[in-house]
Amino acid sequence: MLARKKVESTIGKTFADKLDEIVFHAEGWDYTRREMVELLGCANFIAAARLSKVLKRLGINSPAQLHKFDPFSLVRTKGIGEACIFVAMCILDHNNYDIMEWWKFKRDNVTKFSSFKHQAMRRAAKHKQVA
Repeated sequence: MLARKKVESTIGKTFADKLDEIVFHAEGWDYTRREMVELLGCANFIAAARLSKVLKRLGINSPAQLHKFDPFSLVRTKGIGEACIFVAMCILDHNNYDIMEWWKFKRDNVTKFSSFKHQAMRRAAKHKQVA
C-alpha cells in the first residue's frame, strides 16, 4: 500500500487520516483501515465495524476467543451477514487459525454459509409463528 506521505501529498491529509482511523475495535485488538487492507486483505469497513460491535456484545476480546466461538452461533446473531463472516475469517486467517477447522468442515459436512443462513432464517420464522 502507498506510504502515508505519498497519500497525504497527492490526495490530502484528510484522506490519509481516514486511512489510519480504527475501524475494528475489540478490547485492545484494533485494526485501522490501512491494516485491514495490508494485513487482512479485506476492505469491507462497514462489516468490520458491525462485527466489532457484535463481538463486544458477545464478550469476545481476542482472535483465540473468536476461534473458539462457533461460527454458526455467530451467524445467528443479529447484524451478522456474509460480509461480517468474511471479515471474521480474514482476522482468523491473519492470526494463523485454520478457517476450515473453525467451520468444522469434514468430508461429509458440506453446509455452506448461504445454506445455513437460509435454514436458520426459516427455522426462526417458524418458531416465531408458533410462539
